[in-house]
Amino acid sequence: MIKCTCEQCGGEFPMNDTLRVEGRILCDSCCETVLAQKRLDSPQTEIERQYDPTICANCMKDSGTIELPLLAGLPVCDSCETFFRNRPFPAWIKLALAGVLILVAVSLVWNVRFFRAYAALRQFAAYSQQGQIAAASVALSTAAAYVPECSDIGVLATFTQGIVLLQQEKPDEALEKFLRCRNRMPDSYDVETPILNAQGAAAFDARDYDGFLNASRSLDVKFPSDPMCKSGLASALACKYAVTGDDVFRKEALACLEQAKELAKNDPAFQEYEDRIRYRIHSQEIITRSEFHQRFPKGWNGKEK
Repeated sequence: MIKCTCEQCGGEFPMNDTLRVEGRILCDSCCETVLAQKRLDSPQTEIERQYDPTICANCMKDSGTIELPLLAGLPVCDSCETFFRNRPFPAWIKLALAGVLILVAVSLVWNVRFFRAYAALRQFAAYSQQGQIAAASVALSTAAAYVPECSDIGVLATFTQGIVLLQQEKPDEALEKFLRCRNRMPDSYDVETPILNAQGAAAFDARDYDGFLNASRSLDVKFPSDPMCKSGLASALACKYAVTGDDVFRKEALACLEQAKELAKNDPAFQEYEDRIRYRIHSQEIITRSEFHQRFPKGWNGKEK
């Protein structure tokens, strides 16, 4: 044990019973006296408890004049050092850790659908950039199924399903999808345009050529510089001519074709469409695209001048 002399009262005390106050070694009693005499507005006093390096801080075993090794800044004997370094975790800590692990596992299982939805959305974005609309629609529908509470994803999935159905020439089913999205999507998606496209195609399939003409006129008014909208109007007018024989419809159809031709600038898609419309005007026979291609696999060469 090491003893120290108090610089205030001159008494000798065990080192563990002394403090270092602003560089001075004081006993507990003198330390309290000094602190009591300090003014309240004086700077903070530096106080440090002294530890005897020969006495174990845990079991208080006295090693005489031999200084003990430090553990976490405190002197400890060999047996106490072994105890601290190899101390088993208390049971409550083990139980708490097990509880946390169970909560983490339950949380992962409970929220796995959100991770899967995120992965499906990543696939949707990748397929969309590649122009693979059908695959993108499947990925988005998968994401919507995982998080049904997210209505925005569900609406967008329904919209993309409608686009795919329209490409597959299933306008009635596509129209049903688009109508479910009306007034539920941002204006940038322009839901009304695919609705008009689906309405026109469905009316054509149903041989409702007035409905086909109305939808085509609406699209032409909306996109007057689009050659496909202009030729779509020509197609509807040609249908009206085919079923009525009214020459007014024929002349308007041919005028629309000429306007579309100027706008298309030799677009192959327009040229194929023009071929079918001119055949309809020439023959007054209404056939579908697939029927036209079967009948004229190399194209129709009887165009009017």
